[in-house]
Amino acid sequence: MRLLIIAASDPYRDLHAQELLDAMLVAATFGAEVSLLFQDAGVLQLLPDQAAERLGRRSLSRQLDALPLFDIDRIYVDIHALASLGLKTFDMVLPVMALDAQEMSALLAVHDQVIRT
Repeated sequence: MRLLIIAASDPYRDLHAQELLDAMLVAATFGAEVSLLFQDAGVLQLLPDQAAERLGRRSLSRQLDALPLFDIDRIYVDIHALASLGLKTFDMVLPVMALDAQEMSALLAVHDQVIRT
């Protein structure tokens, strides 16, 4: 099964980002081919030096470092979200591929399941 996870929520507004990360790791553990697309405020999850401890949370960017251990290496980011936040792909904690709207549509088409938060 090819699973696309779309992370679009603010990393620390609620627990959605953490729960999505947990679900992604479980799916990969059970053999799903997981791809990850960051959109909107979800792009903020990819920034280094997050001070999550101040909120009593674990840093999502540190947890994302474990993705390659679960064979999750297809990581994409919405190029328009990057631009709206004034960010570049080299600002991220992981290597990502920036996609435009047409490329994101093609990405959606090749996955069996899509989960978005």
